[in-house]
Formats: sequence, C-alpha cells, structure tokens
Amino acid sequence: MNTKKLFGLMSLFLATGFILSACGSSTAEATQNVQPTPVSSSVGSALVIAEGRIVPRDSANLFFLNGGKVDEVLVKEGDSVAKGTVLTRLGDRDAFLANVAAAQAEVTSAQQALNDLNRTAGLAYNQSVLDEISAEKAYYEALKAWDDFDQNQYDNDLDQAKADVADAKKALDDARDEFNKYASLDKNNTNRKSAKTALDNAQTKYDDALSKQSDIENKYRKVKSDLDLAQARLDEARRTRENRKEGADKDELALAQARLDAANARLRAAQTALDNLDIVAPYDGVVARVDVSEGEEVNPGQVVMVFADTSEWFVETTDLTENEIVNIREGMKVVVVPDALPNLELKGSVESIANVFIEKAGDITYRVRVKLEDVDPRLKWGMTTETRFTEPSK
Repeated sequence: MNTKKLFGLMSLFLATGFILSACGSSTAEATQNVQPTPVSSSVGSALVIAEGRIVPRDSANLFFLNGGKVDEVLVKEGDSVAKGTVLTRLGDRDAFLANVAAAQAEVTSAQQALNDLNRTAGLAYNQSVLDEISAEKAYYEALKAWDDFDQNQYDNDLDQAKADVADAKKALDDARDEFNKYASLDKNNTNRKSAKTALDNAQTKYDDALSKQSDIENKYRKVKSDLDLAQARLDEARRTRENRKEGADKDELALAQARLDAANARLRAAQTALDNLDIVAPYDGVVARVDVSEGEEVNPGQVVMVFADTSEWFVETTDLTENEIVNIREGMKVVVVPDALPNLELKGSVESIANVFIEKAGDITYRVRVKLEDVDPRLKWGMTTETRFTEPSK
C-alpha cells in the first residue's frame, strides 16, 4: 500500500476514535477498556511523508573531451582518492607535448623581449635624444633649402619649359604628318628618308623638352618633399623621446606585453589540451564505478567512470506535490527510514528546495534535498526511503 495512503488511514482511524469517545458517558463506560493501536512518535508528528532515495554529497560522470585509446587505468572500483589524483589517461600524447613545448618557448622568448625592453630603457632614451637632435638638424637644413628656393624663377622656368614642350609637340605633329605622305614608299626613297630624319629629330626635341620640364618640376618637388620628410622625422623623434622619458617606449612596451599575453594564452590552451588526456578526481571521494579498461578506444563524452563524495549522505525526493511543498521549509526536521532497514530511523533536515518544478504522472512536484545527521555503514547509494517531514524545531 502507498505510504501516503497508509498514513491517511491511520489518521482517519485515530480521528474516529476521538469522535466515538465523545458520544456520551454510557458509551464511554462501555468502551473504556478499548485502546487505539500505538503509533510511532515520528509518524504521529509528521506533516508529510514522501518516498526518497539516498544519494552521496556529490557525484559525477567522468569522461574524456577527446577520443582515443586508453593508456592507463590507475584506480579500481571502491578506491578512495584525493582531489586531483589521476584516475585514467589516454595515450598518443607526443603532439600535445610538442605543442606545450613550442608554446613554452614562445612565452620564454616574449618574456625575454619584454625584459630587454625594460632593461635597456635608459639606453633607448639617450639614443632617442640623439636621434631628435639629428632630426632637428636635418629639418633646419631642409627648411633653409626651401627658403632659398626661388619660387618666381621656378614659375618662369616652368612656364618656358611648358611652352617649349608645346612647340616641340607641334613640330613633332607636323613632322609626323609630313612623313605620313611618304611612309608607303620604299625605305631608300630620298623624300621618305628626309621626312623620316625630320620626324626623328622632332621626336628627340620633344622628348628633351618633356625631360627638361620634368627636371624643373622635380626640383621643386624634391625641395618640398625634403622639408616634409624632415618635419615628419623630427615629429617622430620627439614623440619617441617623449615616450621613453619615463622608461621603455609605451607603444613598444604595450606591443611586447601583448605578445607575452598571447604566448601565455597559447601555452594555457596547449596545456589544457594535454591535461584533457587525463581524467582526475574532481574532489576527495570514491571511485564508484569503472567502465573502461586499458587499450580500449573511447569516444569524446563517453562515460568511463562514476565518482562520488560519500563524506556525507543525503536523501533526494521528487515526491512532494505543489499542495505539500508549501508546508516544507529549509531547516525542517526530517526522519528517514530506509526501506531495506525498516527498524532504522535516521535524523536529518531539509537542506534545499528546488525552485523549478517537475511534472510527474500529471502532478506538479518539486525536488527536495535532505541532509542526514545520522550515518549507518549499511547505507548504500540509491536505497529507497520513507522520508517523514516533521514540525520545525522551536
């Protein structure tokens, strides 16, 4: 019979007894020697009775993130181990070890570069002062060349050069037109040869005119570019000297630090990939089950071990409906009776009540976790219990 129904019938039996005892003195006298069946004090004070299951403090299904062949299984079922103990490991780790070594080398190199940058900060600053002096000298030389540049003469020379190019272009066009008159004749024809010579001379004069114009324009561009470049170099030299005034160059320091940070991140990733070839104990506990053997191929996510912290025992129940859960509070006293040990009563208290519901056989129920204050060596993970929720202590 369901425990809740049994408790209901017992309560109904007790209530009926109380009603009959109040039906008059004659009835009371006739039945004064009849007594109700004794009921356990824990049951009598229970608000709610629910079915539960004994569970350890914590448990975990352990698996590899990567697939591969199992190289070692270092524990057996029932072993008690400390947190961080290697339980089983995969083989074929040479590539992972190489990645860690390469990442470590990059970290060392990046750290050395950063150290060198800080160590030579004084030298770098003094060099930046000298560089600024040289840049300033070059700037004033370029400025003087620009000031000495005769803009009017340049404009006149350029105008004349452009006019010469235009004249040479017209002469070249005329020579080409003249040559076209004889182009189809024999190459040894006197008129054709004369026209061809005139065309070649006109082409040379035009090319010379263009070259002269380009030289004049380039002279201006060079003086202006020299000044702009000198100004840019001076600005950069001043910025560098300013950045190194209080130590290593701030931009170089930031770049070196970023390189070191990236190297450390790669090292952590490589080390994590290597560590993932091992399964370690997540906390102090017991190997509850081993589902793998050496040499076996496993897939990512395949459960290979079950691990548990059995330092404390709890009872979990999902048997409390929405109408019952309103009477349950954290800290409420609980009496637990294992179905396999009906004469054993264990004290406990409500540790937590879930906020999220579970729909169970059409009922809305809530998971409740009870911490056991009493422990019996006969208790086993998964044992079913009768869980009696009593009045909270005053």
